[in-house]
Amino acid sequence: MFIFYVRWTTSRHLRFPKCSHSTSIVKPLNVAFFGSDIFSMHILEHLYKLFANGKSPIKHLEVVTTISTSNTVMHGAEKLKLTTHIWPNTDALLSKSSVQFDIGILASFGQLLPKKLIECFPLGIINVHPSLLPRWRGSSPLIYTIASGDQIGGVSIMDIRPKHFDIGPILMQQSFPLSNNIKMLELLETTANVGCSLLNTVLEDPIKARQNSQEQSSLDVAYAHKLNKHAFYIDWFNQTVEDIERLYRALNDIANLRTSFRQKPVRLKLLTLIHDQNIIDNLNVISSQPGTAIYNRTLECVCIRCKNGWIGFQKIAYRKSMYARDFQNGYISKIDRFIFDSIHNPLFDHIYDRRLPS
Repeated sequence: MFIFYVRWTTSRHLRFPKCSHSTSIVKPLNVAFFGSDIFSMHILEHLYKLFANGKSPIKHLEVVTTISTSNTVMHGAEKLKLTTHIWPNTDALLSKSSVQFDIGILASFGQLLPKKLIECFPLGIINVHPSLLPRWRGSSPLIYTIASGDQIGGVSIMDIRPKHFDIGPILMQQSFPLSNNIKMLELLETTANVGCSLLNTVLEDPIKARQNSQEQSSLDVAYAHKLNKHAFYIDWFNQTVEDIERLYRALNDIANLRTSFRQKPVRLKLLTLIHDQNIIDNLNVISSQPGTAIYNRTLECVCIRCKNGWIGFQKIAYRKSMYARDFQNGYISKIDRFIFDSIHNPLFDHIYDRRLPS
């Protein structure tokens, strides 16, 4: 169970373009939702429940999403029988829809919105972002939150600004402590639930929420850059046991961590932390070279040396997936010194300089 802390902020000197945001909108609201992934779908399902409730602040709901075979929102909107528009063709949304939309709600959409589109919504477009902005602006805030070892997570409801991601004024924020073993999907569900709760408050009076908003600080800005395949690789020379364990919790719900052996890819499964000091001492006697792999019968895992110690994996996928004992018999035992390649991980280029003090 998480304990939530609500942070309310106000500003007296906000300026908005003339005619951008109406002060005379009458509820219930006509809403256009922009999203594409699992986090988006959590928010859309909540909005749909509000829409289906006759006494809710939402009178009409339509969806804007992108074309993709794995698009969670596309399939979800079809099941909910919601009118769906494909980005970037929004002409039907703006000119052919049966209603005039009051507000846009965006969650993990991944597309820059033009000024012309934003100004078509009298109450603008707001974004549900799963981090405490300005920390972890960008496309992968949940992953960076875990991989960086943040002890506090949160959600921000912000105003969308054209041609930029995650720079608009904050309407509401809520923070909560993170457990030391939280995984990505668990954090995703928590932030989605918090985001839905914040949306309830904002939609009760979106004009007041905007009047009480505050510009983001220009200090402590951190970016959660889009992932590439190298983000899943382990740099045995430069990453610590703690780095690798956090990376595993951040990414394993998406795909396995990776290394390579003789330039061929290896996937690492079922991470095991090694706490027995006797085992660690024995491993240190054998080797201190990062990347060295040694099978341990007691733990039934392949122990691999990293920057500051040893970390284990119970399953290895090299050509085919196998348990650690089979990997020992098939590969490690046949080589005098089995050493995995150390591959640079660009994710940590951004994390090391932006990690918060403990």
